[in-house]
Amino acid sequence: MIKKTVVSRYLLAIVLLSSAVLAGCVSQQSPSWRSKPISMEDALRDHIQLGLGYISEGNRDAARHHLSKALEIDSRSSGAHNGMALLYQLEQESKLAEEHYKKALRYDSKNSQARNNYGVFLVQQQRIEEAHDQFARVAEDTGYDSRAQAYVNLGITAMELEREQEAVDAWQRAVALNPRLPVPYLELADHFFQKGDFVLARRMLSAFDSLSRPVPRSLWLGVRIDAQFGNKDGMASKGLALKKLYPYSRENLDYQAWLEERGETIRDR
Repeated sequence: MIKKTVVSRYLLAIVLLSSAVLAGCVSQQSPSWRSKPISMEDALRDHIQLGLGYISEGNRDAARHHLSKALEIDSRSSGAHNGMALLYQLEQESKLAEEHYKKALRYDSKNSQARNNYGVFLVQQQRIEEAHDQFARVAEDTGYDSRAQAYVNLGITAMELEREQEAVDAWQRAVALNPRLPVPYLELADHFFQKGDFVLARRMLSAFDSLSRPVPRSLWLGVRIDAQFGNKDGMASKGLALKKLYPYSRENLDYQAWLEERGETIRDR
């Protein structure tokens, strides 16, 4: 069984929350808002979009103003409650955030963005089983634009719950849906490395490297994969990058300890 770490939870909570907020970001110069009379439906939509946009910019007062206006127009607006939930989540008002997420899903059970955000919230609350259930429902929505990301989330929570094969299946679905999404490649690379399939691990890590900047986890994994193939140059270059780019990372500490065990030292180039 693969050893669980808090790294996956960290990536899930940070990466997904950022994407959830930014997905709602729009220009404050919405055409319907500025150039012509609008219907209440248009006003509702604009207030929600502006609220989400202000959240992404860190202007919480403006976000609260627009989301409150949206709820004045329609107190049962799933989108407005989702926005309020995000705002309270960022302010660490967990009880209020959950209340608004539940309202968002009560008023529109098909709001997959709100359900995904609720799943992220549950992960942050360490309620992994509940989060997994939410992500599973999001992944079933074939019309959801970020369905591939939902499968990444599903896989991470499945692995945290020690459902290894389910996690691998979910990450492979994510790759099939969006081959340009880097995270599932890194998760699969780690999985195959732990399983001893170093060829496939190297292939998955190469795919990740082609799509993303190096992160501590990918560099440390790359060092160990290169070690399996006796690629000393690769080990040295990745190890040096880990030391220089992420000197205070847990992965760099693990790397230093690994070198000590092998009786080796880093030589700066």
